[in-house]
Amino acid sequence: MAQERPFNPLDYANLGQSVADALLGRPAVPLGALEPFVGAGVYAIYYGGDFPAYATLAAINRRDPIGVPIYVGKAIPAGRRKGARGTGAAAGQPLFRRLSDHIGSITEATNLDLAD
Repeated sequence: MAQERPFNPLDYANLGQSVADALLGRPAVPLGALEPFVGAGVYAIYYGGDFPAYATLAAINRRDPIGVPIYVGKAIPAGRRKGARGTGAAAGQPLFRRLSDHIGSITEATNLDLAD
């Protein structure tokens, strides 16, 4: 009988599953209702409109607001890409700014509605 490996929470697969569980365990918030907040992190955007190319995905998301994301991204504090750590600097609003960028792009599109 093969010996079972002990659980290692730092294995990439386990870390990824932990992040996915935390992300998908949060309630969906409409982009149009977004209020400024502090923080960085991972986010998912869902679509439930009537754009034909996304009909299958949108049908799932209309039944379940956190069904299948159309986009998953991350926003990290300034300097983190360069390996800055322990600077004591506040996280700021990188996630809010990133979501605001998406709001701007969706608003500028002629075939998308922010409410979707």
